[in-house]
Amino acid sequence: MAFFHFKEVRSVLKIKKILNNNAVLVGQDGKDFIWIGTGLGFKMKPGQTADESKIEKVFVLHKKSSDRLMELLENIPIQYASLADDIIRYGKQVISYQLSDSIYISLTDHIYNLIRLKEEGISINNRLTWEIKRFYPNEYAVGEHAVRLIESKTQFSLNEAEISNIAMHFINAQINDDSEKMEDIELLTQKIKDIISLIRIHNRVHIDENSLAFDRFVTHLRFFFKRIENKEIVEGVGNPLLVHVIDKYPKAYETTRLIGEYLNKTLYDDEQLYLTLHVQKLVDQ
Repeated sequence: MAFFHFKEVRSVLKIKKILNNNAVLVGQDGKDFIWIGTGLGFKMKPGQTADESKIEKVFVLHKKSSDRLMELLENIPIQYASLADDIIRYGKQVISYQLSDSIYISLTDHIYNLIRLKEEGISINNRLTWEIKRFYPNEYAVGEHAVRLIESKTQFSLNEAEISNIAMHFINAQINDDSEKMEDIELLTQKIKDIISLIRIHNRVHIDENSLAFDRFVTHLRFFFKRIENKEIVEGVGNPLLVHVIDKYPKAYETTRLIGEYLNKTLYDDEQLYLTLHVQKLVDQ
């Protein structure tokens, strides 16, 4: 469930708190909402009815992160939250997995600080740009869209590193529930690079990193790591197809066993089966 949703509102709600001239907190029946629109909070007071004709966006506030969001919106211009929401709504069309609520806060804060630093002539590099572009193409595409959108709303030109910086927020939104941790992405990308190298060396093959097989394999690894992180890997019943696959693709199966040793994880039959088939497809290119 998204942290705040954009939708139309027609009910009459009382203002609970003025966040700034363009944003107010309203509530009814135990539910809180943030209304955004030019002049919504100007010369208004708690207890008054906000002018619904000025509403441009409505954020449905979930209690878990409400304090962080309230603090953020009280201290930065509201257009950054609106811009982040536009980017996230686009991202949801491109990315298939559900995004964590935290991205609304982290991306809004990121855009605000990005512009503030650009005003001071400072740009932030990203040493993972190549890995993100290669291993997270959908998130990178969202970052490209975000940079174009930000550039259209400001006077600044942004570099490729900023595409990756924004993409990282979407990557982390599927990994973490409440924080944005660069070390998680660094660890994941390093694991993926190591496994690709392991496959290349053990099988003595060139791997086409622009192929569909490569993209599918990386996607499989990403969600495999996510299942490990969420402790969703459980011992299952044996898969009779694994014996057939081992017999047919012994070298690929050896590679799968090496991957398990590298990860220091017990790979059960289903995971061994799928990894072996993915490895074989990479080798067959």
